[in-house]
Amino acid sequence: ETLQRIVSTLVNKNDEIHNFIDMLNHTISNVQVNSSNAISELDEEFDGLYSVLHEMKGSMANTIQQEEARKIQALQDQLSQCSRALESSEELLELAVQSLDIKNPVELLE
Repeated sequence: ETLQRIVSTLVNKNDEIHNFIDMLNHTISNVQVNSSNAISELDEEFDGLYSVLHEMKGSMANTIQQEEARKIQALQDQLSQCSRALESSEELLELAVQSLDIKNPVELLE
């Protein structure tokens, strides 16, 4: 009878251990599924962020290029004005040098 109770207790404990092992295996599966889902969600979030960052990069690069074009145009306009002013100055200088070579006062007035 005592042996029968011991065997019965061992059978019950074995059943409990089997149930506990099944529960642990189920928990492991849940952890794996949850981790996989979390990684998928993380990938989606980062893909969205990369998309927004890429769009912002394009917009910022476009703004920089427009600003570059505007500044270069302004500098080219200044360069053209300076070139014209230099050309006029050189013409005046040449006329002044020629005027210095004139010895006859009547010729100077012409």
